[in-house]
Amino acid sequence: MNWPQLLITVATIGSIFGVVTLALNLQYARGGMINFGIVAYFAVGAYTYAIITQPPPKGLDQYAFGLDWPWWAGFLLAGVAALGFAALTGWPTLRLRGEYLALTTFAFAEVFHSFLLNERRIGNGTVGLSNVHRPFGDWGPIEEKYVFAAAAALLLIATLAAFRQLLASPYGRALDAIRDDEVAAQSSGKPSANMRRQVFLISAVPVGLAGAVYAMFTTLAQPSLFTAEVTFVVWIALVLGGERSVYGAMLGAFGLVFFEEVVRALPFETVRSAQIAASVEHIITGVLFIAVLRYQPFDRIQRKVRVSA
Repeated sequence: MNWPQLLITVATIGSIFGVVTLALNLQYARGGMINFGIVAYFAVGAYTYAIITQPPPKGLDQYAFGLDWPWWAGFLLAGVAALGFAALTGWPTLRLRGEYLALTTFAFAEVFHSFLLNERRIGNGTVGLSNVHRPFGDWGPIEEKYVFAAAAALLLIATLAAFRQLLASPYGRALDAIRDDEVAAQSSGKPSANMRRQVFLISAVPVGLAGAVYAMFTTLAQPSLFTAEVTFVVWIALVLGGERSVYGAMLGAFGLVFFEEVVRALPFETVRSAQIAASVEHIITGVLFIAVLRYQPFDRIQRKVRVSA
């Protein structure tokens, strides 16, 4: 097992998924929103970056257009696209609460995934967009993988700093007041519905940026990379680390990514044994998710929702 390469991969992917976990932490732990469709905003960022930086179609390509713009334009527009998608989906979904919100966001993500699979003119259908532009290829003596890991970590640090500043401000304290006792917060003039909508929109931006970095790292934007499994992995990471702590959320993401990468890096003598190991990985992840649903007090927020209703 190549430990240096493994640790670099964990640092890169862990940072990317750490950003998504922090955004989910803001939505759930502070805004009281159970979002089971966060993978859709992740996919929007990845596909936006790929389309913006992709050259025009040629040969067997089925997608309709590629703008061939520089990487920084694709990166910034990935955040804008995720914000726009959050505004579009948040308008009907945020009228719901609790398990209804969870199911509706999950349904939106599944519809979007089906759209990516079947609409070839946008993202090349099931084939997806390959050879996505990686901007950190020419850094002299520094290998690309180290630069990329540093870039992903920088995005994570920037997201952490922004969220910590937000939560430490009067705005963050108002969110805490709404989370702890919505009726009392509303009676003191706190617009709970508007603030939840704002949190939903704010948290979508770093998720879109993380999706762009993920597309850079994998050089792919395929529907198979953005399934419901991504949402479940992020939720497990959040709960394992602790939903009230931003640092715990990050540690949960890194721990889960480390576990998955170690399993994938194990040497196997046959294809069958590798398939069994992959299946065991999914089984363990599923068991962890079941344990999260069984023992994590999701009903705490739902009880507050019912009281406020």
